[in-house]
Amino acid sequence: MLLGYVITLAPTVTLWDAGEFITAAKVLGVPHPPGTPLFVLLGNVWGGIVRIGAYAWRLNLMSACFSAAGAGCLFLVAHRLLEGETRWVRIGGAAAAAVLSAFTFTEWQNSNETEVYTVATFSIAAICWLCLRWRDVRVSQPSRAPHFLLLIVYIAALSIGNHLLALLVGPAVSLFIAYTLHSRPAAHPDERRIEWAEWGTLTALWFVLVAVGLGSTPMLIGGGILVAAAVVAYLLIEAPVFPAMAILTAAAGVSIYAFLYIRSGLHPVLNEAAPENWHNLLAVIRREQFGSRGLLDNPMFFPGPDNPGRTLKLFGQQLINFFQYCSWQWGRSLPFVPMVLVALLFVSLGLVGFEFARRRDRGTAYLLGALWLVTGLGLVVYMNFKAGYSLFWDQYQTIDQHEVRERDYFFVVSFQIWGVFAAFGLVRLVRWMSQVAPPRLGIAVASIVAVVPFAANFTAASRRHGPDATIARDFAWNLVQSVEPYGVLFAYGDNDTFPVWYLQEVEGIRQDVTLVNLSLANLDWYLAQLASRPTRPFDPARAPAVYRALAPRAPPAGPVLQFTPQEIEGMQPLQLSDDGVFRAGNFELAVRKGQVLRTSDQVIFYTIAQYLPVGRPVTFGVSSGRGSWLGLDPHLVFQGLVFKVVPRADTTRRLVRGLQGPMVDSTRTRLLVDSAFSWGKLFEPDTLVLEPAADQVATSFSAAFLELGNAAVLRGDQRQALYYLRRSYHLNPSTALAGVIRRIETEGVQSLFRR
Repeated sequence: MLLGYVITLAPTVTLWDAGEFITAAKVLGVPHPPGTPLFVLLGNVWGGIVRIGAYAWRLNLMSACFSAAGAGCLFLVAHRLLEGETRWVRIGGAAAAAVLSAFTFTEWQNSNETEVYTVATFSIAAICWLCLRWRDVRVSQPSRAPHFLLLIVYIAALSIGNHLLALLVGPAVSLFIAYTLHSRPAAHPDERRIEWAEWGTLTALWFVLVAVGLGSTPMLIGGGILVAAAVVAYLLIEAPVFPAMAILTAAAGVSIYAFLYIRSGLHPVLNEAAPENWHNLLAVIRREQFGSRGLLDNPMFFPGPDNPGRTLKLFGQQLINFFQYCSWQWGRSLPFVPMVLVALLFVSLGLVGFEFARRRDRGTAYLLGALWLVTGLGLVVYMNFKAGYSLFWDQYQTIDQHEVRERDYFFVVSFQIWGVFAAFGLVRLVRWMSQVAPPRLGIAVASIVAVVPFAANFTAASRRHGPDATIARDFAWNLVQSVEPYGVLFAYGDNDTFPVWYLQEVEGIRQDVTLVNLSLANLDWYLAQLASRPTRPFDPARAPAVYRALAPRAPPAGPVLQFTPQEIEGMQPLQLSDDGVFRAGNFELAVRKGQVLRTSDQVIFYTIAQYLPVGRPVTFGVSSGRGSWLGLDPHLVFQGLVFKVVPRADTTRRLVRGLQGPMVDSTRTRLLVDSAFSWGKLFEPDTLVLEPAADQVATSFSAAFLELGNAAVLRGDQRQALYYLRRSYHLNPSTALAGVIRRIETEGVQSLFRR
């Protein structure tokens, strides 16, 4: 399994949260709520000890190793259930369980990048194996059985510091222990009472751990009452040691959250939500930054009395989305019809396998079955997602009504468990075929089926072989290299922020550029951090040569943004009561009565007022969105992959009018595009097929080529026009652009000026 992961491992940072997690591990920082302290500490230690390859690759390898270890635990679970089979069938069936769980599409993708989910899936798999060990030791060495239960408690409690997904094993563990105690009771009545008290303690502690993970006071009170009841039960049978040890063990695991409080107080460069006091720490644990939605809410509307509520139609669509994700797991690289046929094969094998497992070992079957139910259909109910990213656009036509990305990773454990059941189905298939054909034939067929997901998911799951293998780092590189020394870069989302954090804090590239995330700029803790952060020096050796003459000899004095605490406190959304003019040196921008200025809008104005009069660049990233420009269009100049604020840019004769609206510095853009930017493997294939987030980045890249092509057209340079327009089309194909290219090829560039 590990070898399969390594050959498909991402070579560097990937899109979404990976850049933030790698940065947090490197600087011992605090990533987005709930802070994932366990993952940060694991990453920091791993990155320091395993000195193989670049830092990002090392942490990607850590994910792969945890995933492989989890598959190993599931091998042991399957191997235990298949006790009594012939040696080759037992080992082969267990191996099939490991392979099918490891190479489901979602688990494989998670294993190829730095993400928290593989640590969570390892924790769940390890707890499942410990449950079976507890059952065995309970008979052979009864005095050791509580030790396994304490280890389960510790892993579950510690896993809160990684991801709450690991706690979803709790109901399955409780059911398994209860079933075991009921079906195989201890011989002595006192032993039975003690074991049931142990079950009660574990179940009560699970409620407490969920309450801690969610930051829910009512659940914490309820869980505390249950724990107290379990302690009383122990006192009645005069055996108080286990509950005391279990409570201490859980507390030791949960204490991982102290890292957030301690480290935040030391003000690391990455310190999201600043959990340096109890109020902020609780807000981080509760994920208050992201808001919440109720189980009965319609997720496309804000919670509250005006929310129309969750309907059966919406729930049905959420189920369809879940089953869509299920269909991806066994053949994501295949065309739609073969993918569905392969999925139906594995659905059938899973159903057969569950029945096979139930007949052989009901306890294990109930453990795995309950785990599948909770992490699959249970999460569909609990998560209450919006319409899937790729579904129901005919009914919900705005991105706000859809999830911003596919959410299959939330259900990854259910996919893995179904892979284990499918492996049991293969064992049943081998047994049946051995009755009607030579045993070797059945083993051969089962072996071929077991490797189908590896072969049919390879292309889609690999993060090393595709044209977008380095696209996140390339995007970050191209963004910061578009900004002149000591400039500010306004970004908006995860994918134009987290890779830049990685590039600056892990690789140390262009730390002089101040990135301001406009989503976070509405939060006071983020502004306070910007106001306390010093400007870092410009390194000419790691920047375009043209910038060397532009950089001052010493970094500007003071913080990157000079906000006082009073100014930050006063930055609340406001509506202008009169028309007016915003001025900063020779820069003027009219503002209108009734215009609403969010906190982030005011940050933009403060930055312009601070930077422009002293000649420091202010830029917006190409993906920041026109909605963040505040009507600055006449004062923007497109260069590279940013829009730079230049007073009255639309009157500057050396610039050309761009296709996006603002003026274009074609000379600077051409220099950056041709000499400074990195494009990875994007131009190697004849046609690009990218996943949605990478496709959006490619679209952003295409803007630079499109503007250079337009500038070449205006100069009458047909060769350059075709070169840049073809590259733009390669990154972002469109019928209109194809028509323009065809017309230039057949009629010449001057034909574009004829009506």
